[in-house]
Amino acid sequence: MLNHLRQFSVSFMILLSLTIFLLSSCTTGYENDGKEVRWHTWDEGRGHQSYKVNADPKTFVTLTHDYGKDNVHAFYCGQIIEKADGKTFRAINNSYACDKNYVYSFEKIIIGADPATFKVLSTYLSEDKHDYYWEGRAITVKDKSSFVLLGKDDDWQTQWAKDQYNGYFLPGGSISGIDYETFHPAPKTSTNHSGNYAVDKNRVYFENKVVTNADPGSFKEVDWNIGQDKFRVYKGERPTQLKDYNSLNKIGRLMYTDGTSIYDADFYILPDADAATFECVGENWYKDKKHVWWNTLSLPDVDVGTFRPIKKYSFRYGEKEEYNSCDFNYGKDAHHVFFQDSIILGADPNSFEIIDFPDAESWTIFDKNRIYSGNKTPQLQEYLIKMYGKQ
Repeated sequence: MLNHLRQFSVSFMILLSLTIFLLSSCTTGYENDGKEVRWHTWDEGRGHQSYKVNADPKTFVTLTHDYGKDNVHAFYCGQIIEKADGKTFRAINNSYACDKNYVYSFEKIIIGADPATFKVLSTYLSEDKHDYYWEGRAITVKDKSSFVLLGKDDDWQTQWAKDQYNGYFLPGGSISGIDYETFHPAPKTSTNHSGNYAVDKNRVYFENKVVTNADPGSFKEVDWNIGQDKFRVYKGERPTQLKDYNSLNKIGRLMYTDGTSIYDADFYILPDADAATFECVGENWYKDKKHVWWNTLSLPDVDVGTFRPIKKYSFRYGEKEEYNSCDFNYGKDAHHVFFQDSIILGADPNSFEIIDFPDAESWTIFDKNRIYSGNKTPQLQEYLIKMYGKQ
């Protein structure tokens, strides 16, 4: 029993030491050893990286994880912030900073912001004596005394605000002539919504544009940037010929049908499509009994019966393993290889492949005669010899 406890204790200490080592080796931020300042980053793709910061180690101080300064310059993530004054620079938090001249959101100057009166109110909202700011952008509020957010100030889904003169689409733009008392974000019937619609008693708005002839009393956002009132369906601010969004069935990611016609993502009818045989055969790929489409583009000279999107493979331990999806852009039939809606002249459909070789930087696209994307790595050469007896 005692031996088991000792073995467990040793194993635990080894695991603890390894964990501490791994965590310390992934340290990010600034490091100043008195001789030079370095910036450390880490991500899953590239691992740990470090480079020298052009700062004076004798006067450099770390302000937050991302902000630092010396007596001359200020830094964000190891890079000099242009026009920043190192002597007066201070961090407000890890996203905002200021000096005697400017206010900064990350490393960029917030145009017009007053450093003496600027304050951060929440994750997204800030203000100074002149204006309110959303994610570091001036809202250009006409009347601060009547300004209200139409949503939570720490919620990225908040898209709208208003004062007694204007409605404000927070990602950018204002709308004049609103009815202040009734202006509000449009109701939503789907969890997949953008929040980009607003209504008052007179009009419907999409972002900073009026939705012409839409009925505010019955208008709702029914899907991402898709609206519906008692008359029709809207895509963004554009009215469509569709009457009822709920009558549509979605086909794949990009198409819809009402049983009679096929509609693209913008609700334009797809010409010549046969609704009875129309189907999604892969990401971006559709076909019916007579045609094949890449998105809304019809493929020329295609053999519908043999067409298929090209499968993708990873290459591990000398063997191909099928990837979990087909390619968005490449397809083939018995006679041709297609990139989107174009034939790749000379490509061999029987040997055309897309493989992720470990010694390549990205996907290698090739057939037995030619490499179309990627490099001829040793593993690709071995594969070509094995399959076709040549490099």
